[in-house]
Amino acid sequence: MKFKFTQFGYIDKGEVELADLTILCGKNNVGKTYISYATYGFFKKLQRLAEFHIEKHQMDELEENGAIQIDLLGLSERIQSCFKSASDNFTNGLEGFFNAPDDYFQNTKIEFVYDDFKPDFSSLFKKTINFGKHGILRFDKAENTDKLDIALQTSGGAQIPLGILSDIIAEQVATCLFSGQLPLPFVITSERTGIALFYKELDISKNAIFEHLSDNDKVNPIELLNSMRSRYAEPIKDNIDVIRDYENVSKRKSFLKEDKEKYQGVFDVLQELLGGAFKSIDKQVFFQPKKERGREKIVVPVYIASSSTKSIFLFDYYVNCLAEKNGLLIIDEPELNLHPDNQRIMARFLARLVNSGIKIIVTTHSDYLIRELNNCIMFSNEIKNKHELMKKQGFIEQDILKPEQISAYNIGSGHAITRVNVDKFGINMTIFDELIADSNQAADDIYYRIGE
Repeated sequence: MKFKFTQFGYIDKGEVELADLTILCGKNNVGKTYISYATYGFFKKLQRLAEFHIEKHQMDELEENGAIQIDLLGLSERIQSCFKSASDNFTNGLEGFFNAPDDYFQNTKIEFVYDDFKPDFSSLFKKTINFGKHGILRFDKAENTDKLDIALQTSGGAQIPLGILSDIIAEQVATCLFSGQLPLPFVITSERTGIALFYKELDISKNAIFEHLSDNDKVNPIELLNSMRSRYAEPIKDNIDVIRDYENVSKRKSFLKEDKEKYQGVFDVLQELLGGAFKSIDKQVFFQPKKERGREKIVVPVYIASSSTKSIFLFDYYVNCLAEKNGLLIIDEPELNLHPDNQRIMARFLARLVNSGIKIIVTTHSDYLIRELNNCIMFSNEIKNKHELMKKQGFIEQDILKPEQISAYNIGSGHAITRVNVDKFGINMTIFDELIADSNQAADDIYYRIGE
């Protein structure tokens, strides 16, 4: 499962193959964020982009008889062509996705490749979609079968346009075919600290409507709709939306929280990073630091919490409320605002999420993060007195990563994406080693000439 990129911002050409943990490194402004956001957007929109068109005679039958049966096995033969059309459709919509000027990506091509994809028909699939009070569309697939039953019920002589029905059915067919095989994405952007700080002020649509109404004697509906468009790339907008809805979403339980005893290691290392808990009070997000002996318990609004607390907010939110099985977590600079100690803890947090079944993509500038991941990898080897050494260094079994779980890339030289070797000693990220060596050499040169 990989993405191929051509003329994508700084990148002339290259590809990224996804592993359990995919790492993107490189200097500033070389396209790491572009790649991570594009990966998020493609998986987020795939069900709508794939274009599993339903035959007209089947739609006519559904309208006439109220029920049809879809042969999923037959449709699965079209999956590769659907991946191609989804890639083309996503590429054509990049300006909107990134909120970029028209033709900004006019020479870009993004291609999703998954040659050995095979649908899994073992799972149950049920879905109900309501059309107000006048219509219900039901999807039902039993375990270990490749037949999807679709039933439509309407009342009061209501008619639902066939075009709308066809689009909804195509999207649900894609969801059924891809379920369990392709990841469910969530993104944590590098803008997360600003969003956590200003989330109450970022109600863009409300502000845009107010401005439009106050500035115009007559309301132009087209201009009003245009004014409601987000000013941000879609991943940033999605982060704003999910934080804005914290009061409601915080009542959910992720699959990790549902089985907290099994995944206790994830929550333990998250608490090491955070040192407290978030809570919703009167529709605002507050942070309660862990109480210290002899000191008063305090609760502070998140907007006056430390920058590191704001940076970790979405990680806590995801682990407790949003994480789904077969998830893909995409993180732009997980080390943001963290002390080197916490950057190392972040590495083990990522390892434990990976070993809980969540795929992860990160962009990073952190040597501390990479070095601690290398420790996680080296512990996968046969080591003398291994458990004693792990205990001494504060590692548990969930921290161990195997080299084959990781793919790593350096972006920059020659406007290309270069795959980095990962072996039993870790990730060979020489971009950091060379910089550290240069800095050390400069320090030596200066030190030995002082007082000459």
